[in-house]
Amino acid sequence: MTLAVSGLIHPTAVIGPDVELAPDVRVGPYVIIEGPVRIGPGCVIEGYACLSGPIEMGRENYVGYKAVLGKGPQSRTYRGEPTRLIIGDGNAFHDYVTVHRGTVEGGSLTAIGNGNVLRKGAHLGHDVIMGDGCLLESNVLLAGHVQIGDGCDLSSHVVIQQRVRIGRLVRFSGLGGSTKDVPPFVVQEGYNCITGLNVQGLQRIGTPTPVINALGEAFHTLFEEGRNQAEALERVETRLGSIPEVREVLDFIRGTRIGINHIRNEERRNWCA
Repeated sequence: MTLAVSGLIHPTAVIGPDVELAPDVRVGPYVIIEGPVRIGPGCVIEGYACLSGPIEMGRENYVGYKAVLGKGPQSRTYRGEPTRLIIGDGNAFHDYVTVHRGTVEGGSLTAIGNGNVLRKGAHLGHDVIMGDGCLLESNVLLAGHVQIGDGCDLSSHVVIQQRVRIGRLVRFSGLGGSTKDVPPFVVQEGYNCITGLNVQGLQRIGTPTPVINALGEAFHTLFEEGRNQAEALERVETRLGSIPEVREVLDFIRGTRIGINHIRNEERRNWCA
């Protein structure tokens, strides 16, 4: 890659000597791109954005007004090491989005997959690992070391505590939060409150009806029958463990280190912790 051709970079932009841009990258006014940064074809960097390397960015990404990508992690352990931010293809980082690079403690990497959308003011802390096709609405905050699977949908003002894992195809209602792991394919509302299976999301990606029904049965056993976790996991594995999506849920729950959120009940409708 070489620096972009004349006319695509606004004359007020500041482009460091270590930056590599594909020839068709568009860079708006007063943009700052500094450090070792590689940006692939078809990307657009809007005015006043700041990108600080090391960053590797793929194709067809959009970086909105005053977004800040790749600044050093806000971590007490960080001592200026050249950690990285890696971004895939087709992502959109809208106005005022912030994404920090990783820490040595966390593997030196913050990584974002393909086709994700981060709305105004969303924040990804250091060492976040994000899959593909996620939607983070305005002012969603993911703390350091969070892992989030493919196809998740987080409504506005959701806050996720550090080191939480969010499984694939999870949907969060607005103003929610989590301090515990959230299993795949569920809906969560409020604080640490699972409320049901994400049937709409499963249907949207073409999940066969028998698989959705099996996940519904597994959900009922795991969260609604009042069994202890070990017993519930064993029962689901015996009855439904041959179904890959059910196995995904079982493996996720067994892999938790900080606990799994519980289903909302009538006595504590808004607080399930």
